[in-house]
Amino acid sequence: MQHAIDEILDFVTSSPSLEAIVSFTYSDETLERVSYLSEQETQNALTSEEVDELREFKRAAYVMEQLKIRAQRRLGKPLDDAW
Repeated sequence: MQHAIDEILDFVTSSPSLEAIVSFTYSDETLERVSYLSEQETQNALTSEEVDELREFKRAAYVMEQLKIRAQRRLGKPLDDAW
């Protein structure tokens, strides 16, 4: 099973253009995985590995949002919802 963070890592290491960074969106699979992990978290039903996975994804998602904001600024585009 691929972890949710892998999509971000694969994208960032593909040398994306500023435009590609701005338009980056998560796959349905990743969104479903993060939704599942978040739901399990609210029910205190995560395994220790899932806790780590969700924590890593949240950190990487924050970095991805910051990359999108900076890419938008460099392109001179107005900042909008990065998700």
